[in-house]
Amino acid sequence: MPFPPDVTDRLLSIYEDLKWLANRPHVTPRQARAWYSAVLSKYMAVSVRRFTGMVSREAVAVVDGSIKGGLVLEHEYRLSYELSRLVETHHEQQINAPTQFVELIERCEQVNITTDNENLRAKKAAGDYNAANIELVAWSSLSAEVRAFLWKRKLRGNVSNAAQYSPNANPSLRRGFPRCL
Repeated sequence: MPFPPDVTDRLLSIYEDLKWLANRPHVTPRQARAWYSAVLSKYMAVSVRRFTGMVSREAVAVVDGSIKGGLVLEHEYRLSYELSRLVETHHEQQINAPTQFVELIERCEQVNITTDNENLRAKKAAGDYNAANIELVAWSSLSAEVRAFLWKRKLRGNVSNAAQYSPNANPSLRRGFPRCL
């Protein structure tokens, strides 16, 4: 689902910054990518990061108190890796394709709720949830109490589509991309 025009404009500007950085002497594509992933992603998250509606079984067990652990918004599609590859390719081949950057952000800024432990396993497995032994369940299958807890602790103020999953969500808001704050 495409971003609103103001968000797309900000992303296009960030792409130009990344290209400029990648062309600087002694700056690697990975370092240029860090401008987004380490600096700007926190600023941009509320506009571009979207919850998929999927939660790991292990995360549900943490909420229920069955096991101990922390909860994270886990990027199933490896944002840092994919962005480094894009910056490197665009730099080496002198490509100017900002829409590819926007599409990558759209795909890679999708998050699931998992545990800290699962996040580490997913990183080691290059995002392969099967190899990392991560089983996801749909938001709608969770109890109202678990959904309310996860919305308050992980979604509210952290993802662009949090309103869709709010305990007080209006079902009509669940259609399409919500207006970004």
